[in-house]
Amino acid sequence: MVVVLLVCATFTEWVGVYSVFGAFVLGAAMPRGAFADSIAGRLEPVTACVLLPLFFVYSGLNTRLDVVLDPAVLTTLLLVLVVAVAVKGGACTLAWRATGSSWRDAASLGSLMNARGLMELILLNIGRDAGLITVELYTVLALMTIITTLAATPLYEWIQRRGPGDRTRPHRSPSRSRRPCGHRHPEGRRLRRPRRWRRPWLRPRAGSW
Repeated sequence: MVVVLLVCATFTEWVGVYSVFGAFVLGAAMPRGAFADSIAGRLEPVTACVLLPLFFVYSGLNTRLDVVLDPAVLTTLLLVLVVAVAVKGGACTLAWRATGSSWRDAASLGSLMNARGLMELILLNIGRDAGLITVELYTVLALMTIITTLAATPLYEWIQRRGPGDRTRPHRSPSRSRRPCGHRHPEGRRLRRPRRWRRPWLRPRAGSW
């Protein structure tokens, strides 16, 4: 399996499509079944515990935090954060709200969709190695990716606790509901009490007659 993976990655790198896409195509084309489950069970611990942390270390080494001290770069970072949250998280929130969902569910979905994750860092490293983006732009986009990804779970939990949900009228128990002053006739007409009984001081008292 490792040999096939290396062959696919080498081929896509040779044709100029980058090795990561060869690995992706191999995983997508793998027939589902017991063999694929066995391979996934063996590769997942190594990938999650060794290879993935090494990739994040490599991405962190390419990030230069000292360039953020420049006012122009800092302003660009803030603008990129606002646009990224509004375009992805806000758009997903409005789209889900348009389907009839509540604001709480829509905002929860938007907060989760706002995360970028691993694929963003992979594309940033490809663009940097190809010379398509500068070090400053790489740093800005990498920080945007990390911030939006780390903020997804706390924002989701905050929305679930305090977000606006569907407000429904509280249920009123029958014992506290308003009762009509008079009785109902079997035909639906309302029978009024005698006029002199509507005031408590006019009601006859026991022993007064």
